[in-house]
Amino acid sequence: MTRRLVWAMTLLVALVAAALAVPLALVVANDQRAAFIDRLEIDTLTAATTMSGEPFIDWQGTAEKVALDTGARVVVVSPERTLLADSGETALDRPFDRPEIDAALAGSLTSDVRMSQTLGVDLRYVAAPIVQDYAVAGAVRLSLPESIVDDEVQQTQRWLILFFVAVMLMAGLVAWLLARSIAAPLGELARVAEELPDDLDRRARPDRGPAEVRAVAMALNTTAERLSGILHRTQRVAADASHHLRTPLTGVRLRLEAIEDVTDQPEVAQEARAATSEVDRLTHRIEQVLELARSDASAVPIVEQDASRVVEERVDAARGPFLEQGIRLEGTVTAGIMLRAPRGSVARVVDELLGNALAYARSQVSVTLARRGGATVLIVEDDGPGIPDDERELVFDRFRRGTSSVPGGSGLGLALVRETVASWGGSVRAGESPAGGLAIVCTIPA
Repeated sequence: MTRRLVWAMTLLVALVAAALAVPLALVVANDQRAAFIDRLEIDTLTAATTMSGEPFIDWQGTAEKVALDTGARVVVVSPERTLLADSGETALDRPFDRPEIDAALAGSLTSDVRMSQTLGVDLRYVAAPIVQDYAVAGAVRLSLPESIVDDEVQQTQRWLILFFVAVMLMAGLVAWLLARSIAAPLGELARVAEELPDDLDRRARPDRGPAEVRAVAMALNTTAERLSGILHRTQRVAADASHHLRTPLTGVRLRLEAIEDVTDQPEVAQEARAATSEVDRLTHRIEQVLELARSDASAVPIVEQDASRVVEERVDAARGPFLEQGIRLEGTVTAGIMLRAPRGSVARVVDELLGNALAYARSQVSVTLARRGGATVLIVEDDGPGIPDDERELVFDRFRRGTSSVPGGSGLGLALVRETVASWGGSVRAGESPAGGLAIVCTIPA
């Protein structure tokens, strides 16, 4: 935006300045040329008047003085076209017949430009009669190369060009300052809007920039306050739900365990164990729903964490349940991989993927965390029945389960994994493992 405003205003000023400068240059050139001719005519008439009051013997000295004052060549010619004085110090008493001398001896002031055969340049001249006792006693001519006039005009034109460039630079500077006064508040507003999803306490300054920018800033602040209120209410609901649901479920589980311990009837003990398992499943499902709610509300702060250490810890913690079911769990983890993610989300993703693999694997599950192609990949593979190609995207929808899924699932685990990884800026896809089962591949840009 700043660049466009600067270019637009500079171009506009350039067009206006050019529209003014070109006619001005022509007018100044004409005026300067006319003023030069007027000065030369006045100097010629002054010299003729001075010589009119002097004997011709003094005309050489006067010619040299006038030439020194004006920079022109001064010649004086008698009525017989004989050179009487010459500031150029050429030989005197020689014929000097020029058209302008003839006109001056005839009593006329002559001013024009002609090609000088002697000098080979255009000559600007003015010739005037010298009158003594009411008769023309001679003619005086002042001459200069026309290039001197051209040089003065070009010098003025160069100053006009410098003025034009200065105006352009000043216009560019003013345009830049004006653009910055508009673009800076907009840039700050854009940064606040970009940071709001991660920090709803960020606010734009409503006292900077034009009225329209201030209005947008106030509207953005109002929206942020409303979203912050919604988020806080969502967090309170999630916290209250977690507390009020976990407490009675914990009580139910304790009572079931007590029944299992004290009963001497195998059927009752078996039912108590089954009920305890259902309570555990319900507890896990509630945890999944609450995590999805927290994920939707972006309620967990983002921190940098050692993903390699977290994955190793979760794999080690899961070895016991896997061994109980006769499934081999292998982990290949590259050390030193760091991720910026909400606190606890890496462990939660690994647990969900391991739990899903445990439910379907026949004999082995492998977990891989590595760097590939400038990204971090987390892969969990099993040798279970896998998922048909046409269902590999559907299983990431909430409450959607594949046709080969085992009973008892909620359809939330893979949805939670995809949404969590998406919050890191990554993606998740389902594929086929080398053993023919399911491979879940999480890719997180470096």
